[in-house]
Amino acid sequence: MIPIFIISNRAFTGKNFFALGLALTLKEKGYNIGYMRPLGRIPIKKGSEIVDEEAFFITEMLELNDPLNIISPFVFTYEAQYRLLNGEDLGVKDKVKEAFLKQREKDFVIVVGANNIFEGYSLGIDSISLIEEIKGNVLAIQHWDSDLAIDDILGIKVLIKDRFIGAVINKVPPEQIHHVKEKVVPFLEGKGVKVLGVFKKEKILESVTVRRLMEAINGGLVCGEEKLEEFVENLSIGAMDPETALSYFLRIPNKAVITGIHRTDIQIVAMETSTKCLILTGGMHVNETVIGIAKAKGIPIIVTALDTFTAVDRMEKLMGKAVIREKNKAIKAKEIINSDFNIEEFLRIVRNE
Repeated sequence: MIPIFIISNRAFTGKNFFALGLALTLKEKGYNIGYMRPLGRIPIKKGSEIVDEEAFFITEMLELNDPLNIISPFVFTYEAQYRLLNGEDLGVKDKVKEAFLKQREKDFVIVVGANNIFEGYSLGIDSISLIEEIKGNVLAIQHWDSDLAIDDILGIKVLIKDRFIGAVINKVPPEQIHHVKEKVVPFLEGKGVKVLGVFKKEKILESVTVRRLMEAINGGLVCGEEKLEEFVENLSIGAMDPETALSYFLRIPNKAVITGIHRTDIQIVAMETSTKCLILTGGMHVNETVIGIAKAKGIPIIVTALDTFTAVDRMEKLMGKAVIREKNKAIKAKEIINSDFNIEEFLRIVRNE
């Protein structure tokens, strides 16, 4: 078994997307693949077990038959937090080590770290401790927001020492790809960091479904249930005159338009452009003409009692930080790994060739 730890020192860098894409690629090459998320943060109940939601989805995508308590040996719930703070030994480290041992027949086990390398320290399962215990190989994945991302990668390399095998730079805006490849990569490699991939920012991976937006604002569905799994890539606020709105909406594809429930003029204009859903704030009674047009065009209408500012704030917290829970995103993750990750160099390094 060769454990591959995917870690970062920040949240939402794309660890799950990368882990899934890498696992699917290795599986396609004929390797026996295992997967684990030692510290889960999104608990869901499956039968009598509590598991991490993202880990469960990835398990299904990989078609793994391993028991869920091996894939997701520990999920940090409110109950677990209460017991921990009351001085109880939860035995988490032993559970995680046992889960590793049960995957020893795998060729590779892909391990997704927590939000940062220290998370889980109070439980004995922070990334640094586990890497030392399991003797894992470490790939750092860092999203590109500025040159400060370099510091995260170099810092992880120093802390991990000999177990560090390389880095991936993710979510690079298209206009900065040249800078990262021509300047940043040579700089990092000059510091002893093998950069195995540079991935540009992909809208589909940062998009969220209409359903998830509706859940975020506690919305009610007026029509369009069959389109709830459509992906929303942009949010647009309709607070201008219709003529200006049309020009504005035409420039923004695959969007959710948020506007007041009484702005029927904006709602009708929005539906003439690339709109995935209407989100109407401040009331519950939608104009019948608007409903008729929406039904004809297959555009969901969601109503919420929240004001526009609060609704937008909740939805913006999802955009760009969406987790991989949809098959289309999983397929895209694999495509990116196939095209922009140096899989042969990765295999050479981890097999010590």
